[in-house]
Amino acid sequence: MTRYIVSVDIGTTNVKAVAFDLKGRQIFRSSTRCRVYSPVEGWAEQKPDEVLNSVLEALKTCVKNINGMVEALAFSSQLYSVVFIDRDGNSLSPVLNWMDSRSRVEASELSEIIGGYELYRRTGCHISPIMPASKILWFRKNNPKMFNRVYKVLSIKDYILYKVLNVYVIDKILASATALFNIYESRWDREIVETVGLDFDKLPEVVEPESIVGYVEGRYAEETGLPEKTPVVCGGGDGMLQNIGLGVLKEGVAALNIGTSGAVRVSSNRIVLDKSRNARFFCHSLAEGLWCVGGAINSAGLSFEWFTENFLNGDFDRIEVEASKAKPGSNGLIFLPYLLGERAPLWCLTAKAAFYGLTLKHKLSDVSRAVLEGVVFALNHIRRILEKYVPPIREIRVGGGGAAINLLNQIQADVFQTPVFLTSTEESSALGAAILAAKTLGYYKSLNDSCDSIVKPTKVFNPTLENSIEYSKLFEKYRRVSDHLYRYFFKPCEGFS
Repeated sequence: MTRYIVSVDIGTTNVKAVAFDLKGRQIFRSSTRCRVYSPVEGWAEQKPDEVLNSVLEALKTCVKNINGMVEALAFSSQLYSVVFIDRDGNSLSPVLNWMDSRSRVEASELSEIIGGYELYRRTGCHISPIMPASKILWFRKNNPKMFNRVYKVLSIKDYILYKVLNVYVIDKILASATALFNIYESRWDREIVETVGLDFDKLPEVVEPESIVGYVEGRYAEETGLPEKTPVVCGGGDGMLQNIGLGVLKEGVAALNIGTSGAVRVSSNRIVLDKSRNARFFCHSLAEGLWCVGGAINSAGLSFEWFTENFLNGDFDRIEVEASKAKPGSNGLIFLPYLLGERAPLWCLTAKAAFYGLTLKHKLSDVSRAVLEGVVFALNHIRRILEKYVPPIREIRVGGGGAAINLLNQIQADVFQTPVFLTSTEESSALGAAILAAKTLGYYKSLNDSCDSIVKPTKVFNPTLENSIEYSKLFEKYRRVSDHLYRYFFKPCEGFS
């Protein structure tokens, strides 16, 4: 009898439960919305139990539609989230998710105390307000009485696992994305942990992402329809798991994701760090001794949503329709997608989005296309820096909601001057978690074996020479504009030395 692996992907605004068969084919997907609250500008909060309820609702719908035939449950989750709980398991704070930037002062403070590059060298993380280390220090300084009641500091995925399984664990992927974990020694870094004011016992146990961390039973089995004693594979951070779900494990292949944020990532069998001392890319743990090296921008799909809501009457499909009317290069119009400040490679929260080159000749179609192209330029900016440290990228595999926009995929191929491949599912992070589970259950010997068997490219977008020549010129102009704005108008807000 056929049984399935169900992956729960805890995203920024959606929680998805996706059922895969053992060949990696997507059988069913359910999705529930999850609100993000912003009571103060720069804050981004979620209510822990709202996220939990979204997980249970998505799971219940998915499990019902596959008649409860579940062999294992696995998890994928947004990176850089923090929630504090007391000894009774009650949350002492909302979830501070990756978009939360309240801890600017604390990020600078950590950089001054330990040294920004030294912290990066140990942890593979650029110290910034998105990092859990900064958020923990902010909570300690601004809520001292509440901080004294903290029993555990968890990510949102750790919180869900605690509620469902009554365990305190964090996978090595998420641990290595906290700026608290020494990637060379594979343990929590004593100096950094003490600097933010934590005791080691307040951090969860670090486990491998493919570890079985418990079994669903009792109330949660009954509530979701999962079979009693369903094994739960820990899983990991969504970006790193996407490398697995897209089969990006070998040199020369990159994963490109356009969701709310966007990222370019490669896999490496060694730790790779930016020697320029600017820490323009991250290095997080993956699995089986592999490392995920890459960089993320803040406003990828977010740029598309902003433009659609404000200029296209909320009709998301219209952005591709309008953009397709314009020529490649948008008649010289350039969009810098810094709507939420910027992460890699600028690392500047005070950066602002801009259109450069706007004239009376430009139409809605040009502006629409410029928004798509600007996001891809920002990702190509990261790619150019990465290739100074890793082998040249000769193949790109795309995931996230952006993979559904054919014009965007062609723009990526033309800008990157590299073939862009789609695979069989947009839910590549969820598939990455399912692949880990399939390996843990003994169906595959290694990640390479499982990815070779499961991940199959289904469509390719090849670069067009004429378009690539046009984009090459425009990208250099994009870089010059970005560099000039950074130098003279954006005040870098994280001390880094």
